[in-house]
Amino acid sequence: MNRRHFLKLITAIALYSPFVRSSNKNLKIVVIGAGIIGTFIAYELSKYGIDVTLIDKNKPGSGTSGSSFNWVNATYPKKPYSYNYFAQLGINSYKNLLKEIDISIEWNGSLEWFNLRQDQLDLLNEISQLMNYPTHTKHEIINSEQANILEPSINFNNNKNIVYSKDDGTINTRELINLLIKSIKINGGKVITECEYKKLNFYKTNISSVSTSLGNIDANKVVFACGIDTNSLLSKNYLIKPTPGVIIKSKPYKKIINKIIVGPGIHFYQQSNGQIIIGEQGSISITDAKSLKNRLERFSSRSIEMNYLNKIRSMGGEFFEDIFDLEIDEVSIGWRPIPIDGKPIIGRLDHNPNIYLATMHSGISLGPLVGSLVARELVQDTEIPVLENFRPSRFD
Repeated sequence: MNRRHFLKLITAIALYSPFVRSSNKNLKIVVIGAGIIGTFIAYELSKYGIDVTLIDKNKPGSGTSGSSFNWVNATYPKKPYSYNYFAQLGINSYKNLLKEIDISIEWNGSLEWFNLRQDQLDLLNEISQLMNYPTHTKHEIINSEQANILEPSINFNNNKNIVYSKDDGTINTRELINLLIKSIKINGGKVITECEYKKLNFYKTNISSVSTSLGNIDANKVVFACGIDTNSLLSKNYLIKPTPGVIIKSKPYKKIINKIIVGPGIHFYQQSNGQIIIGEQGSISITDAKSLKNRLERFSSRSIEMNYLNKIRSMGGEFFEDIFDLEIDEVSIGWRPIPIDGKPIIGRLDHNPNIYLATMHSGISLGPLVGSLVARELVQDTEIPVLENFRPSRFD
């Protein structure tokens, strides 16, 4: 896809009226899962005036979205180009969202590097491939002296090749979901919490309602935006087995970090309220992962939690000394829904076009874009070309 096409599509999304009422008064849509993706879909449907009900077995944002690093990006792991391009549109959708929702988005960029030479060479090769795409976000390779001007408190160990991704941003996902929930209700939609999905009910071949732990909800279309529960609820293997990652939130700390720091072993940034958010993936041992088989969102004991806190502090302390001075406010475990091929899964199921699936690893980056496009496909009964590479049918 060339730059002209990219810019035309961005303009089309930007000019799309945020509150277009639908003439289809017969649609009754239930969205299952009130994480970032499900909530955005329900929000966009509510703007059409659709009879939409968002349900969640717990509380909105209590699953993966609430235990996320909250990083909005279109960097090198998102490939091939169709996926990276999609993430670029996602960044633009967040900028358009500011016209509707009063949410703080920090567009401070990120700095990334590795200590091991081969890992660093692999990173530079990935960035080189990204920058050869027809369109891409802004990246620059800088040295440690340049990086220290941006981040004086970080020890870059005289690295001469630090990747500065200028367009990356962060959000407060829980705050955003709460704002979207309020808007859904104002627009006439319904949000039902602690409401567990049970099954679909049919009249002949058409969906008639959704059975839940709180009773039946009338529906003729259903969207599964249920993250790590996708395989079990749809009885199909769309996702690999989820792996746990630790998210740590400090108590407010003096202003010390300006950008997203993607260092060896851990990554972190500082919110406007002073909290430092730390994320890691891969430090949880096989033994402890087995003890978390029920996908617990907290460690089972304080001693295990402290073990991982100390491990993460040790990794971070090699280049960020202040990590030892942070008072910890919250430690949670995030379980990521990762499709088998790594790319988002968005679209109708072949065996029933009234069942729609939206699940992905990069939900934070893609939330407002996916919400807008999915709502348009459901309401207008159409298929949008930019989603063609992400259809569930590729697994059939």
